[in-house]
Amino acid sequence: MPKRIIMMIGLICLLISGCTVRTNPSVSLESLPIGYYQGTGYIGNHDQRLLLMDTGYGWLGKIGRYGTIQQLQEQEGTLTFVFRDEEFTLELQKQGDSYQGALQSQDQQLTVDLTWIEPDTQALLNFSVLAPLEEKSALLANYQQFPADGQVPPYQFELGKDSEASAWLDRHQLDTILGDKTDTDLMKAALFWVCEQYDHVSNSQYRGESQFDNVGNFADDGNGLNCNNLSVLLSGILRSYGVKAVPIWCLSASEWDSDCHVIVQAYSESLDQWVFLDPTYNLMLSDDQGNYINVEALRSILIEGQPLNANPEANYNGKPFDLENYRNYMTKNTFRFERPAFCGRFISEKVMLVPEGTNYSKNTMMTTDWEAFWALPER
Repeated sequence: MPKRIIMMIGLICLLISGCTVRTNPSVSLESLPIGYYQGTGYIGNHDQRLLLMDTGYGWLGKIGRYGTIQQLQEQEGTLTFVFRDEEFTLELQKQGDSYQGALQSQDQQLTVDLTWIEPDTQALLNFSVLAPLEEKSALLANYQQFPADGQVPPYQFELGKDSEASAWLDRHQLDTILGDKTDTDLMKAALFWVCEQYDHVSNSQYRGESQFDNVGNFADDGNGLNCNNLSVLLSGILRSYGVKAVPIWCLSASEWDSDCHVIVQAYSESLDQWVFLDPTYNLMLSDDQGNYINVEALRSILIEGQPLNANPEANYNGKPFDLENYRNYMTKNTFRFERPAFCGRFISEKVMLVPEGTNYSKNTMMTTDWEAFWALPER
């Protein structure tokens, strides 16, 4: 049976019914049990712990606390990887209750003892970082319980132009573009303006404070903005013109997945709902009836396989927008969410919404309270 199928069966069994699936340990990488392989060894002339992870979809690894192994691949029964620009080859053999690895590089040949550790439920969620789309979709469907817990602070907004942001808004003459518009017309005009002015650059990161005008000044100096920056900028512009808007961080099931996505939810008083805005793609989404949707509705649409529509202006840096690819991307990134409780000139610490039965380690406020997390703001 192919290893990916074995892992899918094991993943569903462990996460849903609580049973344990193991394969028999062997020197063959294909039959090694899924889990952690933890040991010590002298890597780069330092005594640092080697940690390998057989996810069932491929291998991940670290050396020391922060040393992520790169380009880790299976080749002819061995693992090859790069650490600090040095190439390594590792062969594993069963030695009693542990494994012994012969680690080779250009400069050294080492023996590393590794102990197998069975993964718990949370580890299996982390392992999903390498899972194919259909298994990430299955995880989304299997984690739909979000019981109330009373942990979510209500939204707070500061609306209108503040004295420091006004100079940036005036310099861009946004009163002439947005000043006579309200509600969803204002949202669309602000979204289209941001996307026309600024390109998305995924590896660009504004490191300053969270005020939207500072992000704008950074971009005006010729720097690209990532999805986080663009969403902070758009939501700040909308709040300046009286719209309650908040950036939303959309995250996958795996804590090891650094590829999250950030969008904006803006409150429409005429519709009495949140409206989804994605400034990376100049995007507003609607359902099969043509009604604007929000993030929470998007998750349900993705789980149920319902139709999803994009506005005709959607694009990526002027290039055509691929809705099917976006569906796949957001299937990965709608497992859990973060949002700030306070949005004004400064954005507060974030609250993370996670499904029941998960245990994430991030140092932020956690909640399973779906209704409170997505509650509409006071009118």
